Amino acid sequence: MKIRTFIATASLVASGSLVAFSGSAQAALYTTCVGDGGAVTVSNDLVVPAGKSCTLTGTKVRGTVTVEAGADLVAAGATFNSSVTVAENAYLDLTDTTVKGTLTTDSAFGAHLERSTLKAVDADEGFVYVVDSTLGGAVSTEAGELYVSGSTLNSSLTGEGNQYSDVYDTTVKGALTVNGNTLGGVFCASEVYGAAAYTGNADNLQIGGQGLLGSCTGASYFGGNLAVTDNTAKSVLDNAIVRGGLTATGNDPVLVVGESARVRGAVTGETAAGASSSRSAREAAPQDRGADLAEKAAARSAAAVADAHAAGASRL
Repeated sequence: MKIRTFIATASLVASGSLVAFSGSAQAALYTTCVGDGGAVTVSNDLVVPAGKSCTLTGTKVRGTVTVEAGADLVAAGATFNSSVTVAENAYLDLTDTTVKGTLTTDSAFGAHLERSTLKAVDADEGFVYVVDSTLGGAVSTEAGELYVSGSTLNSSLTGEGNQYSDVYDTTVKGALTVNGNTLGGVFCASEVYGAAAYTGNADNLQIGGQGLLGSCTGASYFGGNLAVTDNTAKSVLDNAIVRGGLTATGNDPVLVVGESARVRGAVTGETAAGASSSRSAREAAPQDRGADLAEKAAARSAAAVADAHAAGASRL
């Protein structure tokens, strides 16, 4: 792996000049990664330069991690003690990795997080694909694709203006907010303990039960109030328990409540009765959007690994 460590003042780093200083109290230390990295400890910040690829296996980084524009970082068994930032069209792939700071993406290609432990996630554009992971802080995504499966979120989950926000077999201990998603969303075999709100979404909303957006055989649970309001999506609530009240106002078409849904609190607004979603799901094969997202992540990851291997071999 080509790892280069620089000591430079903040202004020189920002301008791209790399000038070493010794003994400077104002010095900022960082390491660049192009190629393959192993089980070493990086005592400072780590940067994957624009357009380059880096793989890390068992690596520990004490400082911040930055994946610059168009770059790729694929990490397995790594530990990042601070924040991770992913820039425009850059890609992050983490497996069995711990991130102790906030993960921030800004117009990134996407972030694939599998069997990993993170703090908070703040994503603007690009996809966020979370599988079998634990997130300790709030997860907020905007103008992208959100897919969470088999995970535990200890705080809130927000999908704002996404293409879709899909949640499978997941526990959300805070609030759930899905607003303005153009392709709606799925909540399947999952639990949310804070308030849940689906507002201003289009296409389809599959809240519990089977449906055209994905296969779902397990029941869902809402520990607080559920609001399904002002949606133009075809919305169905089924195979779910809502311990609080249900608000269903301003939906066109109206929210369909299946025969396997149980609402413990008051129902406000207009709903329509429907048969069990498991029956209607037989009419067409469900399409789990996670498969398409997994394929997209795998293709980018494979290309990144190949580029990193090539870079490491050519520079050793």
